[in-house]
Amino acid sequence: MVSKIIGYVLDNNQRPVNKVKISRKGKIVAESEDDGFFSVTLAKTECRAALTFMKEGFVSNTKVFNSKSQSKRIIIIWPIAYQCKFNPSQELDIVLGGSRIQVPANALVGIDGKKIKDSAILQFTWFDVTKQFDRAAASGDFTGKMLDGKITRLNSYGIFDLGLFDQKGRSLKLQSGAVIDLSIPVPPKLIKQSPKSVGFFSFDTSSGIWVQSGNFNFIPRTLTYNGSITRFGGSHNLDDPQDTTCVTIQVVRMWDNAPMPDFYVIANGSQWYSWGTTDANGFVCLLVQRNAIFTAESSGSLGMSDYGTPEPATFTAPDFSSGEIDCGNPVLCPFLGTVQVDLIVGRPHYGRLKYF
Repeated sequence: MVSKIIGYVLDNNQRPVNKVKISRKGKIVAESEDDGFFSVTLAKTECRAALTFMKEGFVSNTKVFNSKSQSKRIIIIWPIAYQCKFNPSQELDIVLGGSRIQVPANALVGIDGKKIKDSAILQFTWFDVTKQFDRAAASGDFTGKMLDGKITRLNSYGIFDLGLFDQKGRSLKLQSGAVIDLSIPVPPKLIKQSPKSVGFFSFDTSSGIWVQSGNFNFIPRTLTYNGSITRFGGSHNLDDPQDTTCVTIQVVRMWDNAPMPDFYVIANGSQWYSWGTTDANGFVCLLVQRNAIFTAESSGSLGMSDYGTPEPATFTAPDFSSGEIDCGNPVLCPFLGTVQVDLIVGRPHYGRLKYF
């Protein structure tokens, strides 16, 4: 059996974006239409499928889907914020939107390992993870793989996209032994709670998981996380492992409290989000940050009708640690309440569909 993943691709101003190529495991599987609409077919049994949305001039966005969810999804792709040309035979020391990037002279080579004869191009975009719209434009679902191989949820302190290319748009790489020094600003809302050190993660588009490859240190004088990297390209994330707790929420129809099965649910915190799909009785287990205040919304389809949450519900997570293994345990994964959905009449309204 198969299932269709459908939705709309919008830019940072909520305008539809057409001709966005959608790929899976490196293969193009679809393209967005003039109104941003897209449709991708998946096997019905796939619970975690990563799809990458890409278009020239925009930061690529990879999202993780569950084929059982019948909701329409909004995908945000963000225009590349900065693009500059420079001479790779000379040192580059540049500040872009509060981020400092230092590339040593003669550190870059082509994929074939040969010296670059012409100019190089730097592309850079930083996202403020405390803003929901910015989080929506960042890849993944805040699932990360630590240096020891452990899979965990993440609290982000800064997401950015960094690429270096030659004049023909081909990716460059660093010579052996060379490093790029980075200084990434901490979002203002997170400065008071910033750890002394966080992990440096790069995004794996095949699995839809952030993979740790090092650490960055907090510098109080500049309010930045500083570190050196030996690899670049695509999305990167500065994160701390999240202390999770399991919670249960039910999605119901507004006018009769009927449970809504196979609906998409998202919980939004200040540095993260978590998602799931409701069961036959409208219940869903979510992993959220311990003792955090978060909002929850839902969307989905029943027959030919689309539903969405008019107003997000606000909950407080319990103050103890638990995990996915505790789903179904009323003590370790307590029921917090309901999220209501209402019928969307006429043309789907972007604001009533979820940004993930």
